Amino acid sequence: MKKNIAASSLVVLVFSVALVGAARPAEARLIDLYAGATAGGFGGWGSTPNTPDFFDKTHGPAVGFDLGVKLLIFDLSANFLQAFNGSGTSGTLIQFLLGTEVDVPLGGAKLPDGQSQSVLEPKIAGGFGFGTPGPVSPPLTDSQISAKGIVANATLGYEYFLNPFVAIGGSGTFGYHYFFGGDVVNSSNVMDHSSGYQLIGLGTVTFHLGY
Repeated sequence: MKKNIAASSLVVLVFSVALVGAARPAEARLIDLYAGATAGGFGGWGSTPNTPDFFDKTHGPAVGFDLGVKLLIFDLSANFLQAFNGSGTSGTLIQFLLGTEVDVPLGGAKLPDGQSQSVLEPKIAGGFGFGTPGPVSPPLTDSQISAKGIVANATLGYEYFLNPFVAIGGSGTFGYHYFFGGDVVNSSNVMDHSSGYQLIGLGTVTFHLGY
């Protein structure tokens, strides 16, 4: 467990240095409200011996959405992913995150308002995540949740702005999770929590409103 936390802390530290070094405040919006549709997939694995991990059962192709507000470089977001398997819809992954993101302009192409058209977006974030073993049946209740806990993510995203309000792009995330599970079998060798890592790859269509 200590080794996992140390490895995760090192990843976050390295990524933080990269963020600070790449920051270009003059190119960033002061306030950015955004909402987007996502499609791709996610998966992961646990590192707690003899204990099932949420991502052992819930992984594969997925669609979802991302909502958030960004104040200069500070980003608060909520995202939802619905996974699919051979039988149709399977489990879901939901995250509430607070982090730091910078906009790194690529190339010299500009929109009429002076904003860079191609933007690289490195981001680190942490917060609360939870998952369900099947599709969510509104209203979401605690009985539907199979795992919940903390998450920490390092994400590299890219957006190409079609205009000041709409962008298409993609993102890749490597993260760490520490989840308490609600479906653990009773055994002296099985813990009530699982730690591990997750990978998320998504294509994005995002609507931005800000200045």
